[in-house]
This record gives sequence, C-alpha cells and structure tokens, in this order.
Amino acid sequence: MAEDFVVVKISYCDFSCYVNKLQGRERQNEHEQVDFETAISLTGYGKFNHLLNLLAIPAASTTMIDTTTMSYILPSAECDLNLSNVDKGILNAVVFGGMTSGALFWGFLSDTLGRRKLLLACYCLLASITIASSFSQTFWSLGLFKFLGGFVACGPNAIFLAYLSEFNSCRHRSRTMMAVGIYASLAVAALPALAWLLIPQTWSWTLLGGYITYNSWRVFLTMSAIPSFLTGCCICFFDESPKFLMSCGRRDEALRVFQRVYSINTGNPPETYPVKSLLKEKSGVLTSAAPDERLSTLLKLGIKQMKPFLHKPYIGMAGIVLIIQFGGQWGMNTIRLWLPQLFAIMEEYFIVNKSMSGNVTMCDILTSHTGPKTAFNETIVVTDKPCVPVQSGDTVYIYSIIVGIVTAVFNLMASSVISNLGKKKILIAGYVLSCCCVVPMYWSNSMEGLLILASLFVGSGSMCFNALMSVVVDLFPTSLRTMAVSVTVMTGRVGALLGNITFPVFLEISCLVPFLFLGSIMFVCSSLAFLLPRTNGKALE
Repeated sequence: MAEDFVVVKISYCDFSCYVNKLQGRERQNEHEQVDFETAISLTGYGKFNHLLNLLAIPAASTTMIDTTTMSYILPSAECDLNLSNVDKGILNAVVFGGMTSGALFWGFLSDTLGRRKLLLACYCLLASITIASSFSQTFWSLGLFKFLGGFVACGPNAIFLAYLSEFNSCRHRSRTMMAVGIYASLAVAALPALAWLLIPQTWSWTLLGGYITYNSWRVFLTMSAIPSFLTGCCICFFDESPKFLMSCGRRDEALRVFQRVYSINTGNPPETYPVKSLLKEKSGVLTSAAPDERLSTLLKLGIKQMKPFLHKPYIGMAGIVLIIQFGGQWGMNTIRLWLPQLFAIMEEYFIVNKSMSGNVTMCDILTSHTGPKTAFNETIVVTDKPCVPVQSGDTVYIYSIIVGIVTAVFNLMASSVISNLGKKKILIAGYVLSCCCVVPMYWSNSMEGLLILASLFVGSGSMCFNALMSVVVDLFPTSLRTMAVSVTVMTGRVGALLGNITFPVFLEISCLVPFLFLGSIMFVCSSLAFLLPRTNGKALE
C-alpha cells in the first residue's frame, strides 16, 4: 500500500528556509560559500523537478507492486504450483520478510556508496528477479524469488525518497513527498487493471521440452517488472545527489550538479548559477569512518539511537505506538492481500450455485472450494479430488480496483480533516470502523456486501497507518525521529508477515476464528489509541 511512502515533516525545514532567505542574497552577491539548502533553493523549481516527479511515478509503484502481485496470481497458480492454503499465506507474507531483513543492509550501503548507483542497481536487479520469478515451477522457487524481491525492494523504496527530497528545496519538499504518496495510491488501482488485462487470457507455452510451462499469470508477473526496469533505465540520466556529494567532501562535483539543475530549470547557461563555492558539510558518521569499520559503526550507531526508547519518557509511548502499528498492519495487510482470493472463490461459487446466495455464509463458500491439497476448514491432506483452479472473472478485478480507489479517497479525506479533528480521533474512529467491518465479513453472503466491508476496512486501515506515522513524527524529537519512523515501519511489516501466514491456519481451525481474531486486534488498537497524547506538533520531553 501507500503506507511504504511516509511523508515526514522535517521540523527544522521552515526555520532553515527563513534563515536562507535572510542570508542567501548576501552570500549570493558576495560569492561566498553557501550551504546545501541555499544552493538547492537557488536552482529554482522547473523542468528538472518535473522530470524527476515523472520518474517518481514508476518508482513509487515498485514496492506496492512487489508486495501485491501474489494476491492476484494465487487463484490461477494454485493448481500449477500445487499450493495449499498455508502455501498461499507464505507467498503473500515472504516479501515482507525480505523487506524486514534488508533494512539495515541498504541503509548501510546508501550512506556508503551513494544514492544514484544503488538506485540503478536495485531497480534493475528487482526487475530481473521479478522476471525470473515468472519462470518458477514450484512453490519453493517462487517463494525464494519473492523473498529476494522484498529484500531488494526495501532498498530503492527508502533511497529514492531521500534522493527525491535532496533535489528539492524545503519550500517544495513536503509537496513532492505528498505527490509520491499519491503515485503509490494510484498503483493500488492500476495493478488489478493490469491483472484484469492479462490473467484471464488462455495463453500457455511449453519450453525446454516441457520442463517449463509459461502461461498468463506468469506473463502478468513479467509485465509487473516494467516499472522497476523503466526507473532503473531513466535514473541513468540523472546525477548523484548533491547532498551526498557534499557530505563526502566532493564539493566541486556537487557544484556542477547544482549548475546543471539550475540550467535545466531556468534555461540559462550553467555558468550563470550565482553560487561559486559551497560550504563544507559535516560528514556523516559512516562517510567519515574507514571502509572496514563502517558496518560496525552503523551497528553501534543503531544501538546508541535505540537506547532512549528503552527509558522514560519514550518507552511507554514507543510501546503503545509499536503495538498499534503491529496490530493495524497485521489486520489491514492480511485482508488486503487475501481479498482477490476471497472475491474469486465467492464469484465462482455463485456462478455454480445461482439460487443459494441468500442461504450461505462465508464459511460455506470457502469450504466448497477444492484446491490441490485441501479446501478451507478441512484437514491438510492430499486428496484424490482433481484440482480445480478458481477462474477469476471480471468482477474480481473491478472490485479490487474499487477497493484501491476507496483507499485513496480515505487518505485524501483524512489529509483534509486531520488538522481539525486531530490524529488521535482519526486513529480511534478508524480502528473502531475496522473492527465493525472485519467481523461481519464472516456472515457476508454476497460479493457486494464483502466489497463494502472490505473497502471500508482496507481504507480505514491505510488511513490509520498514515495518521499513526504523523503521530510518531510529532511524538519524538528530531534526534530520534528517523529511528522511530524506521522501527515503526519495520514493526508493521513483521505484523503483515505474521498475519498472512496465520490467516489460513486459523481458517483451518474454524472459518469464524480469523475474523473474530482480526476484530479483536482492531479493538485493542482503538483502545490503545485512547492512551496516545494530543501532540499538537510537540514532542515528548
């Protein structure tokens, strides 16, 4: 979802803009050395920024696509890969495991090698892994590729946001970050449209003497690599981040980057850029460390930054925030990623049993489906029944698009009223709504009813994620803010991983259990939200 693109307000941004406004002209006229914020503001805002914003459209969609593609291919792939219900849960979840395990690694490389090189390598590597995954003939090979994809996708997700922000002055930075969130939301609706175009096709090819079968859902996986490949190719035409160059002491290179950006934005020759010299930036902890000591330095820095969270006044609020995030993402991502499968099974059931729509429950519908190993709510044993793949009709994809649109509307509405209502009220209302929607899904006996409940549940869950991130930004001081946001996002990914694995396990116990369990989690989240303080932009002291 759009939750991987968090708009973080930088508390010193407005102050920096104010200082630069007072001092920038004097420095410009005297050709003195200027800092990064002054230099980037003097490049203006124009064609270069618009081109970079265009690049952000495919870049913002890559993580969303990587976490969501499995949910659309599982109905078609279950017989091809001999998948049980637990296998499906693992395939949905494993990408989050890769993302969680890759966070530290990519943070280290980003501060060591720079933004542009890693973005080029990561996006091209992610595209290659996605294409390779389409040739998977077994559950384990597909799971391995999805784990590797999640591990790689974790890198460009965060690095591109830093790269984009470092080419925008503080005046335009927040607006640009908000635009990235909108691009990611659009991907939620675009992906089922692509699946609708490709997966229902009857294409099938046999390669290497019958060893490899390549059909429509595999074509869909290949096509989903286009945004990553496109971003990787386009990033070649952009420069390294001037902020990174300045932090490494490469001020002459950074100045040439500023000159090119200024020339593209204004149409003036690069030599007319008013800045002639840049101030020496304070080197980061990693860039100033010896190459063989950078990993240990990163670990020590991480431990040092984590210590304040274990002491007052932060430990209590940090615990509440992390529990809310863990539970909220457990519920929202579980339903979101299993929804296409539920839609497909329900649509197939009503096509076969046209006269029984008013006399069934979700449990009856799920139990009726025969997969390669088991139906829902049956013992997991290999059966003699033939595997009958679910045929996803048009309704499945149309409803998935509607869920994506409703989610975007929820986020837009929340962003417009959050100042008046407050983040705490939005969190409480959102999680109460989620609780009231997920439990009745068990009794849903129509696709329209499931669509309404699921749209409200996923939309409110996504809204609560963004509101909670805003609370985290306000709750913790600048020195702890980046670590707080990173830990909160990672905690949510762990919750999403466990939710997708346990959902089919609970379904095997009883159809009612997972819906009651998710409802209980949402109730706990809403209750804990009452304990959050009214921050009003003020951090804990």
